[in-house]
Amino acid sequence: MPKLVVLLIGVVAAAYIAAPALATEQGPTGYVEVCKASGTSPVTGSFSFTVNGQSAGQVNVGECSAPMAVPAGTATIAETPTITPDTFGGSFNSDEYTAVSAIHTSAPGAIDSALVTADLAGRTATVNVAAGNQSAETIVTFTNDPVQGYVEVCKSQDGGAALDGQTFPFTVYGAMGFLQHVNVTVGACSSPILAPSGHVVVQENGLATYVDGITSPTGSLLASSLTAGWAAVSVTAHGTQSAESIVNFMDNSAQLKICKIADPSSSTLIGHSYTFNVNGSSISVTAGADPGHCVILPTRYTAGTSITVTEVPQPGQAVSQITIEPAGRTFTQSGSDFLGQSATFVIGSGITTLSYTDALMDPGMLKVCKVGPAGEPNATFTVAGPRGTAPDITMGSDTLSVPAGQCVLDPTLLPYAGPQTVTETALTGFSVSTITVADPDRLVAGSVNLAARSVGAFVGTGTTIVTFTNVAGSSPTTTTTATTAASTSSGSTGGTSGTPAPAASTASTATTASTSAPTAATVPTVTQTVKLAYVLSARIVALKTGRFVVVRVNGPAKTATIRVKLIAADGKVLRTVLRTVATNHAVRIANLKLGHSVHSIRVAVT
Repeated sequence: MPKLVVLLIGVVAAAYIAAPALATEQGPTGYVEVCKASGTSPVTGSFSFTVNGQSAGQVNVGECSAPMAVPAGTATIAETPTITPDTFGGSFNSDEYTAVSAIHTSAPGAIDSALVTADLAGRTATVNVAAGNQSAETIVTFTNDPVQGYVEVCKSQDGGAALDGQTFPFTVYGAMGFLQHVNVTVGACSSPILAPSGHVVVQENGLATYVDGITSPTGSLLASSLTAGWAAVSVTAHGTQSAESIVNFMDNSAQLKICKIADPSSSTLIGHSYTFNVNGSSISVTAGADPGHCVILPTRYTAGTSITVTEVPQPGQAVSQITIEPAGRTFTQSGSDFLGQSATFVIGSGITTLSYTDALMDPGMLKVCKVGPAGEPNATFTVAGPRGTAPDITMGSDTLSVPAGQCVLDPTLLPYAGPQTVTETALTGFSVSTITVADPDRLVAGSVNLAARSVGAFVGTGTTIVTFTNVAGSSPTTTTTATTAASTSSGSTGGTSGTPAPAASTASTATTASTSAPTAATVPTVTQTVKLAYVLSARIVALKTGRFVVVRVNGPAKTATIRVKLIAADGKVLRTVLRTVATNHAVRIANLKLGHSVHSIRVAVT
């Protein structure tokens, strides 16, 4: 029988280092070489051996060790367990997934002439070792065959999970690189899988985030992780399927809970109903005191689904805070108080809770400006839309007379975020050429209608400015788009008369109102001026008792409501709060203690 010797550098080094330890200083010395072979069924990997109780290193299948010096006479060679990690925190043991099927000597002399005894079950052999150099070495070969058993993967669901008919992918990992992919339908099991005995690891792929139960009716479960979606399952060495191991993965779908909270400063909102759009579907939730009233949506989602929730805005109030639970889940906020605040997130396992907090907002003002050719008579405007204080909003209208080249404030304070329709009464011999809203965000999309002489505008903080430009001639028959209106928000006439643009609001604000800024040469007369509150200063103050915010807001009233955004070092808004403070002197904001995560603040009058 030819001898196959493939010497790896590490094996050679280990063998020659170990050789002196295997021999004694007294008596003659001989040599032993251990080889590893695979039987009729393939076995792979490295196997550990001892010679006379001392480690002889590892030998790969299909290879031999280096010659090892031992005392002449007899030597006992044993195959010992080889432990390899399974990457899931456990390990595979070669004694479990292989069996020694043959032990033979091939030299010196005829086959097995040097073999004294062989214990296959005990994985040991006693061999004769002749005194002399390596030319007379004893070569002993251990042959192994794989030991296998069966495992079956089943799939079930929690009641009401609505996963009927869905198929889930699994991967089964075993010793010696064993890997098999199977797909299992809810309510069914895979076919029996022949795998290396000892144990296998079953991993649910892709959808593991909502596994909420792993069991084994055969008592074969060794370890598992619901969050990672895997299970270590014992596999009995048995050649038939009757002794198979069964593991069952139970899944639950993901659900969404929406909660509505009335800000402590806005208790009148308690009991008021709000509408949310969830991926195109609507749901109503009634506001309650913190932690609010909640509704669990009947829809079942697959974990990992992207969901966008948008609160339908209501006049007179704004979203002051959005939170998500459980901890560790995040969302991206978008939208506005005019169009609706949105939260987009990837839903996880179990129930995800999204909470919206609303607060009352101070009303704003609407200014209507008129640009027209010389000699044009006063224009009459109707302003129609929400009136009153939230949640008791009603519809109403006002009539304004605006001279050409001037602006007039609507005498009514209008609800924040309330869309107002401004319509000019037709003037014989004049048509509307341009309608603009000073802050494009306040323009109701698609509402500019030159033929109907109307526009929709959201009332924001401070003053919202709407400008109509007239030219001599008949009314146009086309309607401009929102994009066109927004692009002319700088106050240009859009005509050929050269009539100056209207003035911006003279109110002093701090990041609360966006206004047009004409040059001094183009400032017309304004019929009414309203002084607004504004933030003069805002700073973080560190005291022994903690960190606080000190602000000074100047304004005509004794108090003002401000919005404070708490910002992290990465620029992310951690929290937004509304507070009422005294005006015209520096004050510390009550009930607002800053944590160490707050890097900066942004304060604006609401």
